[in-house]
Amino acid sequence: MVSSKMGAVMKQGFRQCMAWLHTWTGLVVGWVLFFVFLTGTAGYVQVELTRWMQPERPLQSSMIPNTSEQLNKAYHYLKMNSEAQTAERWGINFLVNERGRDELNVNWSQPAKQDQRYGEYKQETLDANTGLALAQTIKPRETGGGDSLYRMHYALHYIPYDWAIRIVGICTMFMFVTIISGVITHKKIFKDFFTFRPAKGQRSWLDAHAVLSVIALPFYIMITYSGLIFFANAYMPLGVPMVYGFGEKKVDRFYEELYQDSGFSPSFENTKIMTLGQSATNFVNVQPLLKQAQQQWGKDSISSVNFYPQKGNTPPKLEFYKINNDSVVRQRTSMDFDLFTGKILSKDLNNQEKAPLKFANTMLGLHEGLFASPLMRIFYVITGLLGTAMIATGLVLWTVKRRPKQIKAGQMSFGHALVERLNIAVIAGLPLAIATYFWANRFIDSGFSGRAAWEVHTLYITLLVSFIYSLFRPIAKAWFELLIIAALAYLFLPILNLFTTERHLGITLRQADYALASIDIGFFIIGLVLAWSAYRVWIKRNAILKPIIKTAKKTIKTSKTLSSKDPVKDIL
Repeated sequence: MVSSKMGAVMKQGFRQCMAWLHTWTGLVVGWVLFFVFLTGTAGYVQVELTRWMQPERPLQSSMIPNTSEQLNKAYHYLKMNSEAQTAERWGINFLVNERGRDELNVNWSQPAKQDQRYGEYKQETLDANTGLALAQTIKPRETGGGDSLYRMHYALHYIPYDWAIRIVGICTMFMFVTIISGVITHKKIFKDFFTFRPAKGQRSWLDAHAVLSVIALPFYIMITYSGLIFFANAYMPLGVPMVYGFGEKKVDRFYEELYQDSGFSPSFENTKIMTLGQSATNFVNVQPLLKQAQQQWGKDSISSVNFYPQKGNTPPKLEFYKINNDSVVRQRTSMDFDLFTGKILSKDLNNQEKAPLKFANTMLGLHEGLFASPLMRIFYVITGLLGTAMIATGLVLWTVKRRPKQIKAGQMSFGHALVERLNIAVIAGLPLAIATYFWANRFIDSGFSGRAAWEVHTLYITLLVSFIYSLFRPIAKAWFELLIIAALAYLFLPILNLFTTERHLGITLRQADYALASIDIGFFIIGLVLAWSAYRVWIKRNAILKPIIKTAKKTIKTSKTLSSKDPVKDIL
């Protein structure tokens, strides 16, 4: 009997410790995690967002030139381009009916200079029908596009890259702790998933937080853990050097061993490399090689091709890469040919990958979701937004739980006031800031120097203004006003697109370019959700805060130590 009671006390104490850990780890990094989740979710549709932000680009068409024609045109362009003659690698990315492959482009890499590890990289988009550089006929506006939002979710902005990934990494580790401690703390978490009590103040926020936490819990665990895998060597920098030794050459031994079956070799090896301009005259016809790859993988299954010159006694090589949309694993299935003889060198080496590399590529593939079908991509976006909402409800719950005590005390502490204002600035201000990023894309002149950078500047300026605005407005009004402004910003984006471009919904739906049309539709849906959130804030203000304030005013009248700053006015 005694032992069972002691066990119950210890069990309760452990849960209380986990509750404390869950609360404070979530609060300390909550705003960074909200930023990471929201920009990461937007970054997941980076391809579609970039197309929306470059309306000069042609619509996706079902009439795509076959791969053989594209290879001929792109290969001819590379052989005729003077800059590409001195390159040590040529690349061609084909236009295919797959997400993110809506352009035919060529790229090349120059040899690294003595003081550099990698050589200069250049890329040119071609017209798939004529083989001419697209910049000669259509020049899309300069923009950060969806790529900037994607980069923000792991590299932030305005701070050095190495610092940024470590800050995000620490916050991600905190989130992993928060998720695990949250599961331990809420012993009835799955039962509470089916319970939501509206208009109950703190209880309602707790219910909402529990529902959002459980509804996509496996996704949150996967996305958090796999996010740490991306920069494992940066977070644990001594792991490889302790085994292989310190210094670039010693570390390269690790990569050679890890990728030995994939033909990895350091880019700075001391082997004489001929330029492709010198080698190309002796290359075999590449069309029969393309047919061999198509016979192995299928007619429309090749995504890109790379050309490499002769390296010492190693013959020049051509690598075809397969479209891997049928596997979760992030991989590049290749087929290599000798460009002097046309003899096949290797194929499908991914099956020979070492277990650690296979595991890492699987986790990274899950994180990026490049394998996903259109329906699965929608689920990725929804679960990303649910994760963002989970973090938001947790941050708001912290203030809702402590707000009545602040009011009854007649004084709002600095820490509580700071959390309230940061919640407003980030949870309501960041969606507004991202919306202004898209508005800036349409309003900044296409010929303006540095316009891509100023699109991003506009985002952060709006975020800063949101924080300053929240400092000078009552809490409930600041919530409502920023949310309603953000709602209007998103609702009017499709209308702005209608008046400023020829890529509005009327065109994209008629031309069956549903990927591009989904962006305008998504803006409208987000605007409706934000408008509903603003409405609920106003309703809650009247239904929940006023009874608390009524009680607080009685306390304030009888209090002799009341601060000169009335917390009631600060809230309303």
